[in-house]
Amino acid sequence: MWFTLLGPVRVLREEREVRLGGPQQRAFLALLLAAAGQPVGVDDLVDGLWGQDPPPTALNVLHRNVGRLRRALEPGLPAREAGRWLLPAAGGYRLAVDAAGADLLRFREQVARARAAAAEDRPAEAVDHYVRALGLWQGAVAAGIPPAVRARPVFVALDREYAAAVGVAANYALAVGRPAPLLPAVRAAAEREPLDELLQARLVQLLAATGRQSAARDHYLQVRARLAEDLGIDPGPELTAAGEDVLRRPAAHGAQATMTGPAGPAARPSMTRPTQPGVWASVARPAQLPADPPVFEGRHAELAQLPAPEEDHAGSDAAQVRVIYGMGGIGKTTLAVHWAHQVAHHYADGQLFLNLRGFHPSDQAMSAGEALDALLAGLGVAAEEIPVDVEARAALLRDRVAGRRMLLLLDNARDARQVRPLLPASPGCLVIVTSRNRLDGLAGAHPLVLEPLPAREAADLLRARLGAARVEAEPDATAQILSLCGGLPLALVAVAAHALTHPSFTLASIAAELRQARGNLDGFTGFDATAAPQAVFSWSYRALTPAAARLFRLLGTAPGPDISASAAAGLAGLSLSGVRPPLLELTAAHLLTEHVPGRFTFHDLIRAYAAETAAEEEADHDVTAALHRLLDHYLRTAHRCSELIKPGQNTIPFPEPRDGVAPDPIDDTVRALAWFGAEEDAVLATVEHAARLGLDHHVAHLAWSAHTYLILMRPAERVLALARTAVRATERLGDPRMHAHALHALASACTRAGLPGEAHDAYRRALSLFTELGDVKGQSVAHLELTRLHDRQGRYQEALRHARRCLVLSRQEGATPFEEAGALNAVGWVLIRLGEPRAGLAYSRRSLKLQTNVVGQSFVLYTIGWAHHLLGEHRAAIDNYRRSLALGGGQSWHGRDHDALVLERLGDALAAAGDPDAARSSWRAALERLYDSRTEARAALTAKLDGGSSAGQDRRSP
Repeated sequence: MWFTLLGPVRVLREEREVRLGGPQQRAFLALLLAAAGQPVGVDDLVDGLWGQDPPPTALNVLHRNVGRLRRALEPGLPAREAGRWLLPAAGGYRLAVDAAGADLLRFREQVARARAAAAEDRPAEAVDHYVRALGLWQGAVAAGIPPAVRARPVFVALDREYAAAVGVAANYALAVGRPAPLLPAVRAAAEREPLDELLQARLVQLLAATGRQSAARDHYLQVRARLAEDLGIDPGPELTAAGEDVLRRPAAHGAQATMTGPAGPAARPSMTRPTQPGVWASVARPAQLPADPPVFEGRHAELAQLPAPEEDHAGSDAAQVRVIYGMGGIGKTTLAVHWAHQVAHHYADGQLFLNLRGFHPSDQAMSAGEALDALLAGLGVAAEEIPVDVEARAALLRDRVAGRRMLLLLDNARDARQVRPLLPASPGCLVIVTSRNRLDGLAGAHPLVLEPLPAREAADLLRARLGAARVEAEPDATAQILSLCGGLPLALVAVAAHALTHPSFTLASIAAELRQARGNLDGFTGFDATAAPQAVFSWSYRALTPAAARLFRLLGTAPGPDISASAAAGLAGLSLSGVRPPLLELTAAHLLTEHVPGRFTFHDLIRAYAAETAAEEEADHDVTAALHRLLDHYLRTAHRCSELIKPGQNTIPFPEPRDGVAPDPIDDTVRALAWFGAEEDAVLATVEHAARLGLDHHVAHLAWSAHTYLILMRPAERVLALARTAVRATERLGDPRMHAHALHALASACTRAGLPGEAHDAYRRALSLFTELGDVKGQSVAHLELTRLHDRQGRYQEALRHARRCLVLSRQEGATPFEEAGALNAVGWVLIRLGEPRAGLAYSRRSLKLQTNVVGQSFVLYTIGWAHHLLGEHRAAIDNYRRSLALGGGQSWHGRDHDALVLERLGDALAAAGDPDAARSSWRAALERLYDSRTEARAALTAKLDGGSSAGQDRRSP
């Protein structure tokens, strides 16, 4: 069977096409194929087919689609049987396909082989793999399904994955002088994305390289005219360079051009890699392991099977992977953390820890992209430098870990596909994975199964918790408890916690309670994977005070992986002092874990039990009221934090909070950034939950406030997802002011994601709405962001026009000094770009007098330093660069490699001032902090350290 998604949605059985039914049936299949063999939840399928307004019969229709597709794939399949292909999985369905039977998986397999060949300096072989990969595309992804479904993010992401592969493939084809095989794919991609300047530049270069000089010139002129007509802009630097190259050269002889490729630098994109050994070995030494369990008993046989690091890495040419698997509550994480601490000293370059949420009750496992973002952040990679493409992120992770000895603990993995992109290639690394599944698809991994504790080790655990005297005084009761808990550590720990809380209770009475909670012993003569924990949880739950029991239930309804004490107070409608006693009671009963100071989380099984208990005992209106309070808490605190980070950002009045809701007391920028950093996952999960419930006002306001932080600190993919959610919410609300702000957020996210055409369109729509509303502040902000967009694209005259308009608007009634300061520095920056540093310096000095925000001050001082530098006033440049660094204080407030850029410029100024030793020290510091995925930045610094020139243009606007 052959399934196609990269073009029309089709299924071939022995080269004959299977009849799939109408467009909706094909759309259902397309959603499953886009998941590439992974489960798709029922909610996601409903959202994919119908969006935010599904019909009342959606689930029935979905189930009919399941049956019809199964019968189409396997004629004669009995009713209600799953068959071979379409299987139930994780609250939804998955299509059992692999690279042998699905074009998307075959495409990714070939791209992975191409990347591997390129990494091993075999670019010609990489081109061959890219040609095979791109040849699988037979048109636009998921052609033939309804346009509304085709517009879903999952298919848009595949389009971007294709475009990214085409661009990289073209680079290698040009570099090795083999442009002809890639020309059809690049031409097709350029036709689908007519405003993608990078693709258009590659097409111009490939046409020229294959001897089609006239076609290359004509195409460049057509694209230039289209950009002017559709967007009102000139081509950017890369397209301009490619076009000017073909316009300058006479028509080439076809054979010669095909063999040699075009002359000049534009023809062979740089593939430079860092030349300084160990450049990344010192940049980040994370120490993320959770604390070693204070009480660890048993698992002697399992620990004996885990070898010493010297044995594990002997003769190995790859990272060692150990998979610890077993049922929920069996103690996988405890064993993994304990062993990791035992061997951590062998891994001098640090340890990374990540909870992949593979079996989270929400069924929202962490995606590979999210996991890579977290791991790269742990290695110190700035958010802006994390690539959009997941495979590129995986390659960057391997790159950063190469040559280092590191330990990675990947907890709670769902399957091998989730883990595979996260694995380093360095032979000096150890990866420990925990999962409820064996992960057989993880090549080269060594599995270790955890079974229930043997009776002796289970008794040792109770002794360690309760003391030997208490356990040995009641051997019969102890034996009953061990039997009822079935050797499950989670249940044993809960029993011990209950016994410690009630020291006057005999173990016999505790055993009787536990037996009563489980009904009768006859039903538990064999071990049940869920009965023991559920019985213990219910028994521990009934022992809680009413306040703690209510908080337990409400916490089970809260979105997000964890929750702070203050957010829990908001959820429950309590004061911070009022929520502390029930939190302490829940942690003492081991129903809740304080995994970092002030933040609490559940074990997955306990979270599921809490949610079930809430569904049974809490009224719907009480759960809804609690969610509103939680949203109000997050919104009010996020609003305050965004104002501290970027004064004047929030001009939209937000809903009045519910009674009993108070924001966290945040009073400076450092604490505001720290709050967002701690609450980010919880806030985003809450926004998604609110969107599903149709709470669009909260979604729009909270998304706008969180955008202030995310656009500075987090990868573009995450910012884009939130912005698109906000745009949909404000469309439903019909509020033009809120919709304008959401479009502005979307535009800035698109700029970060390298989608200039979509960014320009969103800014233009936002600016139009702000103008209609008479919103001067909104117009000013839109012009400022358009300044940055054009500056990034090298369109400095357009940037200056928007900067000047922003300055005029920032001086109108109602504007703040912060806004005028930002506009003044924007004008100054662009003037410096245009070769007028003296004029730019005057504007930036005026900006500094008005600027009161330390983030803004740091940027302005950088601009002033650069102007002095270009004017030859090196001592003044050095002073301002150092003041900019001092304000940053190593906090990475700008979410980018800002400190590295300032350090590089400081080194340039020191060199020009005649202090080469200090210059080299500054360049080395810059290299250590530079997490720029564009390798030319590192290459430039390495050249300076090797004695090269310190000249060069700045790479980014502040």
